[in-house]
Amino acid sequence: MEIYRSIQNLFRFGTSRFDGPVLYGIFLLFGMGIVVMYSASVIPAEREFSDSNYYLNKQLLWGIIGIFSFLVFSQIPYQFLVRWSFLFSVLSLLLLISVFIPGLGKSVGTSYGRSFNRWIQIGGIQIQPSEFSKISILLFSSYFFYNFDFKKVKWDRKKIVSVLLIFATLVLIVIEPAFGTTIELLLVLFFFVLLAGFPMKRLFILGASVLPLLVVLVTQVGYRKKRLEIWLDPYKFRFDEGHQLVTSFRAFFDGGSFGRPVGSGYAHRYLAYSHTDFVMASFVEDFGFLGFLIFLSVVIFLFLRIYFLILRTKDKLGFFLGSGILILFGFQTILNLFVITGIVPVTGISLPFLSYGGSSLITIFILFGILANITSKENLVL
Repeated sequence: MEIYRSIQNLFRFGTSRFDGPVLYGIFLLFGMGIVVMYSASVIPAEREFSDSNYYLNKQLLWGIIGIFSFLVFSQIPYQFLVRWSFLFSVLSLLLLISVFIPGLGKSVGTSYGRSFNRWIQIGGIQIQPSEFSKISILLFSSYFFYNFDFKKVKWDRKKIVSVLLIFATLVLIVIEPAFGTTIELLLVLFFFVLLAGFPMKRLFILGASVLPLLVVLVTQVGYRKKRLEIWLDPYKFRFDEGHQLVTSFRAFFDGGSFGRPVGSGYAHRYLAYSHTDFVMASFVEDFGFLGFLIFLSVVIFLFLRIYFLILRTKDKLGFFLGSGILILFGFQTILNLFVITGIVPVTGISLPFLSYGGSSLITIFILFGILANITSKENLVL
């Protein structure tokens, strides 16, 4: 009976300042990520740097920075962050521009003949501004739409500048290109417009008018067109560009119900990005379908727990911002899983808390730190 009461108290809302189950879920995902990321990165780390612990050491360092950032942002009132969101958005815009500056931005060529300008190189540190732009866009757009009344819209200078700033940020992310991030942010903006009370009929028409542009961006841009062809028939390209997706399929098959000996699978040796975007393929190869179900259960529980916490927030601004963070987390997770299972074409999108990468890991910890502040005990209706 005492154990039952302890469990009941653990899952009761508002028993502590920050929600215990959410914190446990976050750090459980991060712990799972460290295990599988190390397993998947040993061979490429040894091959590229002659140090099997290279990626593990960097991920642990970024994890420490991320956890520290989480603790800091969980203590900062989200109203303060929103108040300064315009400045954060301008800084984010400058960072996005800097990826195109020779000597500062790092350009990476691809087999499709396209250069990707997604990173800033400062000494030995590599930063991906499009990841951090998620924070500024969420803060700024949540405040913009929270105050927006579509029935009494008055387009003053402030509103026009705000729209142009959001639009410029999205354009720069598209140009990098970081198409997956663009789709993420567009979905969040769509959700904010819906929450702000924009008429559903007009919203549908607006969404339909954007579809041709998205189709053009996917089918007429060289590398995306190639990715679409690979997605439609990956086995036709299994010896070159389609090898990544085909190997991911094999990892799911080889993992079976309970997985293989950790780090011994085919994908660990031959799957490109096995510790970054395709880390879940390595996870399933190691821990099987059972491991995948456990991961999925943690994610679904975390999503639902946060959803019910957000419903209890006292003010509309907290509801907007918290909902935006939840939508971003949920969609990014789903999109990554859809990519590695071949449901949608391959796009560069990380798996929150699990994929290797400093910018993405620190960003998600910051966002959850803000979320922890929004859903703290004093901000909830209990």
